[in-house]
Amino acid sequence: MRFESVTAHAFGPFRDQTLRLASGMNIVHGANESGKSSWHAALQAGLCGVKNKKGPPTKQEKEFRRQREPWHGTDGWDVEAVVALADGRRVELRHNLAAKSGHARDAVVAGQDYSAEIRDRDGAALNGARWLGLSRASFLNTACVRQTEILEVREGADDLQDALARAADKAGQDTTAATALQLLADYRKNEVGSELAPTKPLRLTQTEVSDAKRQLDSAKSRLEDYLRRQRDVKTLEQKLGEHQRLQRGVQAHEAEDAASEAEQRIRRVRELQQSVGEVPPSVTAEDADLANRTAVAISAWESAPPQPREPQGSTCKELEGERLAVQEEQARLKAAKPRSRPRYLVLLSGLGLLAAAGTGLWMQTTVMMLVGVICSIAGLGTIGWAFATGKRKAAEDRLNQLAELAKRLDSLEERIEHRRRADSDYRDAVKQRQNARQELHRAANATGIRESDADAQILALRKWQDERLDRIADKNRRWGELQREMAGQSLEQIECEAVAKRKEADTLLQDCGMAELNDALRFEGDLPARLEELQAKMNKAKGELTEFAKGMVSIADAEDDYKNATRRLDHLKVLDQTLEKATAFIEQAQTGVYRDMAGVLRSTLLERLPQVTGGRYTDCRVDPKTLLVEVREPQGDWRDAGLLSHGTAEQVYLLLRLALCRHLVAENETCPLILDDPVSACDGHRQVLVLETLLAISEETQVILFTHDDDVRDWGHRRLSDANNSQVQELPTASPKDPATEHLGTRIANRFRGASLTEPFEELRGASVRPLGIS
Repeated sequence: MRFESVTAHAFGPFRDQTLRLASGMNIVHGANESGKSSWHAALQAGLCGVKNKKGPPTKQEKEFRRQREPWHGTDGWDVEAVVALADGRRVELRHNLAAKSGHARDAVVAGQDYSAEIRDRDGAALNGARWLGLSRASFLNTACVRQTEILEVREGADDLQDALARAADKAGQDTTAATALQLLADYRKNEVGSELAPTKPLRLTQTEVSDAKRQLDSAKSRLEDYLRRQRDVKTLEQKLGEHQRLQRGVQAHEAEDAASEAEQRIRRVRELQQSVGEVPPSVTAEDADLANRTAVAISAWESAPPQPREPQGSTCKELEGERLAVQEEQARLKAAKPRSRPRYLVLLSGLGLLAAAGTGLWMQTTVMMLVGVICSIAGLGTIGWAFATGKRKAAEDRLNQLAELAKRLDSLEERIEHRRRADSDYRDAVKQRQNARQELHRAANATGIRESDADAQILALRKWQDERLDRIADKNRRWGELQREMAGQSLEQIECEAVAKRKEADTLLQDCGMAELNDALRFEGDLPARLEELQAKMNKAKGELTEFAKGMVSIADAEDDYKNATRRLDHLKVLDQTLEKATAFIEQAQTGVYRDMAGVLRSTLLERLPQVTGGRYTDCRVDPKTLLVEVREPQGDWRDAGLLSHGTAEQVYLLLRLALCRHLVAENETCPLILDDPVSACDGHRQVLVLETLLAISEETQVILFTHDDDVRDWGHRRLSDANNSQVQELPTASPKDPATEHLGTRIANRFRGASLTEPFEELRGASVRPLGIS
């Protein structure tokens, strides 16, 4: 198979653009954002379409849709590929990716449709990789090398090994062993199943055996339960009869007790009527007045103050005389004029100064006369100051005396007022105590108490009150008891009722034997409640026994069902063991197939490994299960290819993909290789070696290589210029006028908001690049 062209009707940044391809080696060169990865994805989708499955999309499917849906416009998501098959047919594959549908029609013969050949099992989506004998996943994991997978190799080769292992396993399902294993697995799954599959025969038969065993055990258990229930009903009947016999004895005893109580009631009513009469007891007005007077007298005496003490000290009359004396002294001081008392020492000093002045003047010298004048002035001033200060001191003494008299007068006023209140309180207390004593004496005389002491009278009056209240309460109690005993009936009615109860008791006692009466006396508990409980239990037990008998199952039928289910389960177990042994034999054969396949892959790798690695590694081996590749170093040591440098690891696993594409596709078909920058991690020398290897491979297999490396493009121009079946194509650089580029700019701007995207596009304005092979 080879691609002739792929047309992106509405795919990613492209709308109605076509990429035409040669049958040999194709180098498609373009700068970043020129659409290389989009064309790579368009080739993949143009051949395989998308899987049509139920349920929510996977993470990879969401990411593919997010990146590859049309960037502008909403009408459709279509891609078309024209492929040439090994049998000479040219087929046009058209995929509506949004609807997950499409068609495969002959590009030459009108009306020829090949969709049925490559339709998925679900009958909807188309997969052109089925012409190669590959599934959609195995084609993507072997022939379609995406740029993301190369980046994953740089981080570690484990993920790529897993992808190769999955691809080889899916492709291997077309072998006879894998088909047989799948058929056996399907048959075992459908006809036997596992113990965990609830809808399969094995689990269903196990459930049937368990149900049959449970049914048999239930039938036996129900029979035992039925017999036990019969015994329980009989036991309840016996207990009920015994309690009914006890009930008759209890009723006889109760009738006897009721008759005795009725007779006792008659005697008590007659006794109460004799003591209280037939009229309700009442209190006379005289008795109530006497009780009230007694209570008032006791309360007055208890609230009266204790015996008061007569106030001591000066009387009011004495205090008022002292106040009058103070007032007279105060008036005398206010009327008298204060006398001036000069300070005699200061006066003598002034006289001395005047004497000295006279002596100075007498001596009649200038100096002495001046001294005499000064001394005379000082002496006169000193004498004046002595008389002035003496007058002020006399006034201050007079004011102090008046203030002291005012304080004494205020104190006397307070003492007089206090004494008046004390005298008044004393007189009130004496009068209140005398009045209370008189009331207490009159109450004692009225109640017949002869005690003369007040405390003894109080005790006697309280005792009289208590005895009076006890008499009244006893009468009221007896009257109340009489009313309760009679209960609104007359004495004649009570007597008739007692006679009737006595007759009933005598009748019941005659019907019961002494044994029943004695057993009834010994019984403890609520007999009526026990009888009702036993009766309810017996009725319930009889009803349950009747219903239980309706659901009885034949034990013989249950045993037959259990034996038949056990035979079917044994048959399924034997079938399961047979299928398991057959699967083991075929798996042994399949292991040999994997080992042979590993040998074939090794021989294919050795054809190119020395050339690609520059002669550093000349031998290799492949693990038959994991497809782990190891290479031999010049020193003879074996090393995991995933642990080599990133470039070397990519080269080794690229050769392994080429080998898988050669040996896993259908017979007489070749699988095209779609590569996205597979030599980006190689140095210059290794890069040329890998490209030469791909060129040699392109003689038998179509190679489509997308790259941004200018050295790869230049190598292609040199080596492919003379080849008819190979070509170098240049993808145009996006311009601002291009709607796809405008949408791309919008997508980048949304991711890097705030960054300026106009400067890079300014350099492209007016540029005109005409791509090769693109229309």
